[in-house]
Amino acid sequence: MKPFEKLSPLGRGRRMRPMAHQILSEYGITTATLNQITEASNTIFRVTTPDRCRYVLRIVSPKSCHGPDEIRSEMQWLHALADETDIGIPAPVATQDGRLAVRATHPSVPGERHAALFRWVPGRMLGNCRTTVNVLRHGALMARLHQHADSFQPDEAFRIRTYDNVFPYADPDFPNIEPIALEDEHFASLFPTRRRERFEEARQKVQEIMDRIFSGPHPPRVLHNDLHVWNVHVTRNKLYALDFEDMIWGFPVQDIATTLYYYRYLETYPELFKAFKTGYESVTAWPEVPAEDLEALIVGRGILLANYVAVSDDPEDRAFAPAYLQRMDERITRFLEAS
Repeated sequence: MKPFEKLSPLGRGRRMRPMAHQILSEYGITTATLNQITEASNTIFRVTTPDRCRYVLRIVSPKSCHGPDEIRSEMQWLHALADETDIGIPAPVATQDGRLAVRATHPSVPGERHAALFRWVPGRMLGNCRTTVNVLRHGALMARLHQHADSFQPDEAFRIRTYDNVFPYADPDFPNIEPIALEDEHFASLFPTRRRERFEEARQKVQEIMDRIFSGPHPPRVLHNDLHVWNVHVTRNKLYALDFEDMIWGFPVQDIATTLYYYRYLETYPELFKAFKTGYESVTAWPEVPAEDLEALIVGRGILLANYVAVSDDPEDRAFAPAYLQRMDERITRFLEAS
């Protein structure tokens, strides 16, 4: 039998189907059709039961930066959102004995896996219908999440990373630490001397802003931290926020910057920014931060993504890394020249 790690994404998904059915049995789902959606850091299946109920099953890879404590914490906030609001989210489903996350092993799959089941979310990706109206609704969706997070009271077992530095996934207190390419000679070919210097200069500027934000009088709150246009579904009259896996302690402006990164380099950014901000302000006040600080935090998101593709073991990420690093280098150069 071909080693699991040498299989294609589809091949790994096929190998994981028996484990998926085993996990579903813990939810009382003994018969279902599985359609593989993706196989990367997670393996995700659409689950359809004979009575046409639909779910999403997410099985987390052992190489993921998200361990069982973070998964349980993610499910805790989702459960609170589902109970206390009408915000569109993939509502978590509990097992027959009340658990919101499952540990699983199976002979066909190496290692232990952690899994969670969610209600299916309808709609199309916002990235495929990026109208001004939908971007306005995107801003309102984020603001509503921030409102709820401000009053959310997690239990003592709640444990997620803190976005107090540019590379939060390098935190040694969490599993599967993501190395920092700028500090590792193994990645020197991707970061020639001048590029490394530019990235490091930009990193320091972003870090100074983060230090200032975290030294303020208000405590951080839970952020989605990945509410980009490919993590939002659009229906006729509602938006749904997907994929809460990267949630993190931080401040609203950081969440806003993460999302705006995916609009920032489009020609229509001024119009999209205005719509997003208008939508946000229809719910709550826009954070009081200088425009140049928000711009720097947007660049910080790009630096984080550049690090991710630089250190990733995924063949697709490795193939993508040189072009993305070049593009990010050009953006950082323009940012530094304007600073």
